[in-house]
Amino acid sequence: MKKFVLLYVCMFLMIPVFAQTNFQDLSLVKALELAKSEKKLVFIDCYTSWCGPCKIMAKEVLPQKEVGDFLNERFVCVKYDMEEGEGPEIAKRYKVDAYPTFLLLNADGDLINPIVGMAPAGGEFIYKVKLALGEISTVKMDSLYAAGNRMTRFVLSYLKALEATKQYDKAKVVTANLVKELGASQTAYVTYWFLYENPEISPVGSENINYLLSHVDDFRKGVGVEPVNAKLASMFETQLEDMIRGKNKTTDIADVVVVEKNLKACNLPGKDYLYDYVALLKGMFSYDADVAFAAFMKIYPTMKEEKLSYLYFRPITLLKGKWNDQQKKELIDLSLKLSPKMKNIVLQNGLKYFADEIKKF
Repeated sequence: MKKFVLLYVCMFLMIPVFAQTNFQDLSLVKALELAKSEKKLVFIDCYTSWCGPCKIMAKEVLPQKEVGDFLNERFVCVKYDMEEGEGPEIAKRYKVDAYPTFLLLNADGDLINPIVGMAPAGGEFIYKVKLALGEISTVKMDSLYAAGNRMTRFVLSYLKALEATKQYDKAKVVTANLVKELGASQTAYVTYWFLYENPEISPVGSENINYLLSHVDDFRKGVGVEPVNAKLASMFETQLEDMIRGKNKTTDIADVVVVEKNLKACNLPGKDYLYDYVALLKGMFSYDADVAFAAFMKIYPTMKEEKLSYLYFRPITLLKGKWNDQQKKELIDLSLKLSPKMKNIVLQNGLKYFADEIKKF
């Protein structure tokens, strides 16, 4: 009985090994020798101890069963810290200067292709590896598409290949043609969602996004409430934050009103901060310090550091000469209160300096 239990436990413990990428503790020379004997390629995970995306890949993507099954069948998999052991030599040999980088080598050590950057999902990473191996070729797909192949399954594969290889201009044209041929009403489904989800293919103001905004309920039914709401919230957040930071110099209060109208129509739960952004922008563009101040003091005391660095200063400087003494005092106090909480020393000192400048406003 004890032997049976022990065997069961051992089998249980072994399952994860086969359900994830099997990284072997081998030198590169040994990995190449093993690849040659097993008629495989070599997959190298090039990482550093300080690389956040490397950690995400190691923890969330590479352990996935579908990724492990795909890589283990084709590769001898190894990983090296690019700042330790033979890592620096590998980085120099294969010109690795960004992390994470994944190297695909043949058994002679020749580079087939590098894959730079993380992928948020296992399926997407597998797709990138297939592209790198030439199992999927956009060149071949270009020819097939130009020859008139408009089968929906092919066009979707073509679009995903264009997206993965960042050929966004071409993807926009193919997307526009697909929507015309299918009829927009047929694209409010999860199959086509990646076209709307990617801002490089469907930027704000494009026909795709305008269609999404006018058929939100259809998309919520066809794709799901959560992903659609998340996309919309992210889109509105980026749009409003770009206005606050002055990214587009021609933006005015009329543009803010349009965004507010779309935001209300979408009825996003738990996104009240977006309406605070709208109020702040209305105050900024109408030079109404009272409206801007009320919104500012709701938004900024709890804003994350990375956003403070590019969103904090412009609303205050834009309304220079409009703040009353009490408002200036509270803005100075807030700047000094936030300063010591900042990890970035430049931002920390910038807030201190800015507090002194507000006194002159």
